[in-house]
Amino acid sequence: MTKLNLAVFISGSGTNLQALIDKRNSGELLADIVVVVSDRPDAYGLKRAERNNIPTFVVDYRKLLRKFPERHQAYYHAEEKIIGILSNFKVDYVCLAGFMRLLSPGFLQVFKDGLVHRVINIHPALLPSFPGQHGYEDTFYYGCKWGGITVHFVDEGEDTGPIIGQVVYPIWPDDSLETIKKRGLSLEHGLYPQCINWIARGFVQVQKLGNRIVTNITDPHYSAIMEEMIKKALSSKHERCDGGGSG
Repeated sequence: MTKLNLAVFISGSGTNLQALIDKRNSGELLADIVVVVSDRPDAYGLKRAERNNIPTFVVDYRKLLRKFPERHQAYYHAEEKIIGILSNFKVDYVCLAGFMRLLSPGFLQVFKDGLVHRVINIHPALLPSFPGQHGYEDTFYYGCKWGGITVHFVDEGEDTGPIIGQVVYPIWPDDSLETIKKRGLSLEHGLYPQCINWIARGFVQVQKLGNRIVTNITDPHYSAIMEEMIKKALSSKHERCDGGGSG
């Protein structure tokens, strides 16, 4: 078991960041959050980090996009700044928590570790279905009867990296988009720290299977953990929704 140092990237409210902070503060997360990086200076997640004495940095992509005529130039300079920031911390993994920017292959290569990059993302849909920024909306409006949450390693594609963990929730006939967001967000806050703990405990095995890279979770309590998450989703039918989404 290794206690990990995490850099968390955010763009908005930072609810997944808060869930990780809460788990860290209670001793349930086998990791420390050593730095938070945002691409937006007004991201509320920055306040969450500051309240918990976590160093924060802003790399304003919007300013760089106005400064450089080519998008790839702006992203290159943004990522150079971010890499410079992270070099001051002993970062084991980068955790994307509602970070609304794609990372370049050059950035990912800095965090290459064997078959996967040491960059993790949480996505509000059951990948490989519904990649992109609107996982809840795409799941709901397609008419799915079950939705889900995915935590995966990041690769050069959009939400295409090897899957670490997934959990499902029901979509009932009288559900709205807001109620499924509420249900899913609760699961996000449980699955993300669980996947980090699996990595810290050495329970995530990565292997190449044909032309694919896949993971295997070796936690002896895996079935019980997943059953508990699904029970929570099934029991949340009548919860009111107060808004929210992935982040």
